[in-house]
Amino acid sequence: MDSSGIFNQISLPYFGGFSVLLVLVSMALGDFFGRRSSRKGVLSDVSIGSAVAAILGLLAFLLAFTFNSTAERFMQRKALLLNEVNAISTTYLRADLIPVEARLRARALLAEYSAVRDFDPKHLENFEQRVLRSKEIHEELWRIAAELSSEGYDGIRLGKFIDALNEVIDFNTSRIHVGAHYRIPSPIWAALAVVTALAMFGIGFQLGAGRRGSVQIALALALSFSIVILLIADLDRSYQGWLIVEQAPMSELHQELQRAQRAVVPDSIR
Repeated sequence: MDSSGIFNQISLPYFGGFSVLLVLVSMALGDFFGRRSSRKGVLSDVSIGSAVAAILGLLAFLLAFTFNSTAERFMQRKALLLNEVNAISTTYLRADLIPVEARLRARALLAEYSAVRDFDPKHLENFEQRVLRSKEIHEELWRIAAELSSEGYDGIRLGKFIDALNEVIDFNTSRIHVGAHYRIPSPIWAALAVVTALAMFGIGFQLGAGRRGSVQIALALALSFSIVILLIADLDRSYQGWLIVEQAPMSELHQELQRAQRAVVPDSIR
């Protein structure tokens, strides 16, 4: 699967470790410089607090923006899966509107198509082959419709079948791009990392200047911010992590169409 950008190439465990390390190192540096500056006695707690509050506000905005984007795309992936299942099912039913020979061919292809689309997002070794076969099935189904059109078959009945087939093709394209290609851009990840580091540096600086720093506070902040960032990264990936769209609707359709095909074969032989 194509996931452009160095941030999208990092596995989630390493991503989480990097987030914790970034926060801890930034706070440690801030605490170090804060303690050094406090010895000179030229810093005001009010000015430091205002600057830290402003940076934390910017960090909160970035976290909310990225979380909202990934959560919306996660829900979109779920909706597209259901839409594709419905489109395949509708096309299978509307095959009744075309001649028997074409109907059998179309339904056999749709049954195979549901099998091709029924995959485990965590095991995508043959993802490219599945995408290629999906396109080949689209072309074969379209060829059936084109042949019927050239033979002068009833345009209204054929049109209903073609409309459903078009939806199958459209939802395939949408699922591939939303699920496999659309990611948080690397510049946004970089900006989030920089702002997080600056915010944690500011907090560490404030605690160091006031001699109020503690390991417990540092760990609590590191874990809190890292969990949120890791959650965003998890939502952003459709093939890795704990938050993956359940493929049960497609699996159920696949099994249903396979049963229907097994029931049709004896009838066609007779």
